[in-house]
Amino acid sequence: MHLPKLIGHRGAKNRAPENTFASIKEAARGGAEWVELDVQLAADNVPVLLHDQTVNRTTNGCGKISSIPSNSLKLLDAGYWFDPKYSGEKVPTLQETLDLCDKLKLGVNLEIKTYDDSAYNIVTQTLSVLNKFQQDFTDKLLFSSFDTNVLRILKQLAPGWPRGLLVDNFYEGLSVELSLYECFSLHPAISFLRSNKTVAQALGFGLPIIPYTVNDLNTATRLAKLDINTFITDEPRIFC
Repeated sequence: MHLPKLIGHRGAKNRAPENTFASIKEAARGGAEWVELDVQLAADNVPVLLHDQTVNRTTNGCGKISSIPSNSLKLLDAGYWFDPKYSGEKVPTLQETLDLCDKLKLGVNLEIKTYDDSAYNIVTQTLSVLNKFQQDFTDKLLFSSFDTNVLRILKQLAPGWPRGLLVDNFYEGLSVELSLYECFSLHPAISFLRSNKTVAQALGFGLPIIPYTVNDLNTATRLAKLDINTFITDEPRIFC
């Protein structure tokens, strides 16, 4: 798989409401070749794009996403909270999102969120949608998750799709997990790559390192000199 330089975080989340069509389109305009998006299940088992466990922060609604069916999520405003000019922006389904990304020729880093849902259920529902687009995203779709159960099930059910492990620190047994789940990549928080020592530790796993979230040119330049060349960023435009 050829990884891009820039992966827009939740689209371009500093410029438009995250995980919406507006944000995805802004990432594409800003020069990102891929977007990183969060997927979880609505109450009716439809995969939708939302980051938090509830809709409270990023819509005008309230409540757990797992308790709201997708047709009700569609009635919420997912843009006004960010800026009134985005009033009326909707919560996209995964199917709608993949269709848009395909049209925009964007690759996708799809982060699977589990929260209260079973890892098996969300993986199977996500794969059922992705299978409709399989040829369109060959070599330009990468799964990621903090939940190693998700990676285990992905390895079992869809071994051909690459998997990345998200971490907010380096811990004992990380190398074993990366090997056990046959991870393609490691996605560490940028806070743990502040020194050359920790960068060397990350590179020592022998996998592509995709840090989140890199929002300044100096950090990107420093990491590139140390052989980290793909960045998840809130601000694709600053790299143009």
